[in-house]
Amino acid sequence: MPPHVDSIGRAAARLGRNRDRSVAWLPSLPEGWCRRGPLPSRPLIVVAVALALGTLLGLTVTLVAPACWSAAVVALVAWGLLARRGHPSAGLVLLAAVALTGAGWATARWRLFPADDLAWMLGDRPQPIVVEGRLLDAARERPRPADPLRGGSLPPTSECLLEVTAVRDGETWRRAGGRAVLVIDGPAPACAVDTRVLVWGRGSCPMAPGNPGEFDKRARARQERTLSIIRVCGAECLEEIARPSRLTIGGFLDALRSRGEGALAAHLSPARAPLASALILGTREGLAGNATEPFMVTGTVHILSISGLHVAFLAGGLFVVARFARIPRGAALVAVALVTGLYMVLVGAQTPVLRATLVVWLACLGGAFGRRSAGINALATAAILVLVWHPPELLRIGSQLSFLSTAVLVAAAGARAAGRRDDDPIARLIDRSRSPLERWLRRRGRDLTDLLLVGAAVWLASSPLVASSFHVVSPVGLVLNPLIAPLVGLAMVGGFVCLLAAPCSSTLAGLGGAVCDGALAILDLAVGLAARIPGAFAWVAGPPLWWTIGWYVGMVGMFLVLAGPRLVRPATWAGAAALWAGVGMLATAIPAPKPASLGMIAAAMGHGCGIVVQGPGGRVLVYDAGRLGAGVAAGRGISAVLWSEGVGRIDTLVISHADTDHFNGVPDLIERFSVGRVVVPGAFLESPSPAVEAIVKAIRSAGIPLTVAHAGDEIPFDPLCRVRVLHPAAAGIGPDARGSQVGADRRGPSDNETSLVMSVESAGRRILLTGDLEGPALDRFVAAGPGACDVLIAPHHGSLASLPAALARATTPRYVIVSGVEGPRWEEVRRGYESAAGADAPAQVVRTDGAVRLRLSASRLDVSQFRGGRWRALAARSAPAPIAEGVSAGGPDDVEADATAPLTSSSGHYRDSSFPPPASGG
Repeated sequence: MPPHVDSIGRAAARLGRNRDRSVAWLPSLPEGWCRRGPLPSRPLIVVAVALALGTLLGLTVTLVAPACWSAAVVALVAWGLLARRGHPSAGLVLLAAVALTGAGWATARWRLFPADDLAWMLGDRPQPIVVEGRLLDAARERPRPADPLRGGSLPPTSECLLEVTAVRDGETWRRAGGRAVLVIDGPAPACAVDTRVLVWGRGSCPMAPGNPGEFDKRARARQERTLSIIRVCGAECLEEIARPSRLTIGGFLDALRSRGEGALAAHLSPARAPLASALILGTREGLAGNATEPFMVTGTVHILSISGLHVAFLAGGLFVVARFARIPRGAALVAVALVTGLYMVLVGAQTPVLRATLVVWLACLGGAFGRRSAGINALATAAILVLVWHPPELLRIGSQLSFLSTAVLVAAAGARAAGRRDDDPIARLIDRSRSPLERWLRRRGRDLTDLLLVGAAVWLASSPLVASSFHVVSPVGLVLNPLIAPLVGLAMVGGFVCLLAAPCSSTLAGLGGAVCDGALAILDLAVGLAARIPGAFAWVAGPPLWWTIGWYVGMVGMFLVLAGPRLVRPATWAGAAALWAGVGMLATAIPAPKPASLGMIAAAMGHGCGIVVQGPGGRVLVYDAGRLGAGVAAGRGISAVLWSEGVGRIDTLVISHADTDHFNGVPDLIERFSVGRVVVPGAFLESPSPAVEAIVKAIRSAGIPLTVAHAGDEIPFDPLCRVRVLHPAAAGIGPDARGSQVGADRRGPSDNETSLVMSVESAGRRILLTGDLEGPALDRFVAAGPGACDVLIAPHHGSLASLPAALARATTPRYVIVSGVEGPRWEEVRRGYESAAGADAPAQVVRTDGAVRLRLSASRLDVSQFRGGRWRALAARSAPAPIAEGVSAGGPDDVEADATAPLTSSSGHYRDSSFPPPASGG
């Protein structure tokens, strides 16, 4: 045995013996509870753990890669000296070298990018750009269903990857690099893979999360090393320069996928063909967004992504075919390895597929040499190879769930096999006395029981991680996943028969398609029915980080300490889960002491509005939840804010008026949270908008009381808080002799003029929520004297129609929150609010390009903003400086950027940063 493997094996065995001695102090436990023998020597597991810890260190702590590698070399030299002397710590020093090497490699892959990467030349805001590049895959159309809450039927978009080779700088071209996501508004262009193209569009970097708990697109871009986004208006913005001269691997694979999709579309029903493409080929572009919701909430969404389950079905099916065809063992092993490898490449080699394929290859290799590979060793080998190939995979929730589920399957299967008593002579004698039918039924019943128990073990192990990341717990998945597994296998068999037979026999392809279509129809029906069962799933805020870490540390500890027969008993795991759940509930029931205060979070919603108010007594009021043209994003953003605060119930939900950018996220809130009441102005219910009709129907279908509020009403909210309605009056606003100012009909007020304006007061503090109030209604509101406030939510997203100077003088706010994106007149609006109260008491204007949180008590007012993944205190601004004569107060949007403007970059080969920052334009 090589000395490095031998030293690691000795270290692992020594750890096992030490662990065996460490449990000797538990004599009070009944006999058979603790593992008495040493742990089996598994050097690969120890190496994988060391590499994973080093990788995690490199991904989470700012390190210098050369320094890590230098330390690893020193550790290797020390290991050589210690191993030569037979020192017992040699193995631990070698593991330290492995961890340091992993830390350096992870740092390099996570933080270092080429200096000519296009992302260094871009910022968060889109800017015109012209680039040359090569298409890495074919653009695929993503249909978007008609939705009145998003403004009607939206045109489809198409996406593909572009390898950038040059960027236009003035009248010349400069060399550039990196990969970019190319988003095309409209149908996909007919460009082959590896085609060189010119692209006219607007480039930007992925946005950092603006709200706590929101999905981090910027981190995902770093993981995939695709740091730029280029959006174009249509296929006409792409110009082909040169097509590939020969068939490339990428082109061949894309053609294969396209033919496969065509075969499935030809032989399956239109309703099931997109689902079959996702299940078999991994192409989910054809699936509508609402089609995946039942799979998500029932814990079966893994079916729609090519995962280890699909590779396992494929490999198992191939072994069965080889056995019936009497193919020689060696040839069968080679065929299985080749086919699974080709399938991995065809579907994109995602981490779950790569992991499963590596395990199949190791099993085939072991079978070729007549040795049975231990499942946990194969999994450790796969983990090492994945971490070496792409260290950031350690942070991806899909990769974490893939390895976790497989580890539990291997451990549960091993423990179950060890716990069986098939070798008991008396049991065998009793079994032989039964009839063949009874024996068969008993064996199948035992197999079904094992399947349910193993599925329960996987569900129990993965639920905390799923709840933390996706905020859903699906008890129905306990039963549903084992039951639909045969349907998934049957659908895959039919789909593969359809794909393989399509070029040769339409009849056989149609038969396979019919089998696949029928299996998917039953599967779709089962998942849909399961999602409608009361209590089948629950949306949750998710457990705290300490609880989740403790859960998995406890699981590992139980596997190390408890004896095998004890591990296979469901009562053991149920008791441990109940005990740790009780700890979590106890910690939740005893909240950390904090001073009573009025809290408010203005979520980052783009052009939209979402305000969360938390009263001193813990009650929650949400004022508006919407975003222009992006209802799904609105619901996702406001839900993330609520979950990050541990909120599970909204006591009062207010919709200010009938513009969709203020309420198209409400359906998600109704589905995910318990809502006490919904408050709207009277004009909202009179609106003819289809979106209003849809949202009112959803509210009433959910059984939520719908209340109409007018000026003078008080909304019961929190015992220590007062909520008053200031506008509109009960009789409406009435026509104005001058007519309305912005978008209103002369026969009556516009939706904006009927906005529900509210005042939230507590401990002498006051927040003014104004919706989109504008026009004559705003003139009258200001003239009536709304009174001073501490925090003002600027009307109409801080536009000039919000009368910044007049409103600021009437309310004298300390902080003005602009819930919207930066517009061309942003500086003028900001200075209008800031200077209205005079230089001695300027209002501080904060824009929600990151969520803004305020804590108001009688003695202090604290303001922070969500930036860079955490809350940062917002420093008070000094009095506004006067605008220099001749200098425009407009923002960057006042001047249209030129696509030929020079772009800056840096010298050197690589740049080191948490993310490529925007460079200044030349």
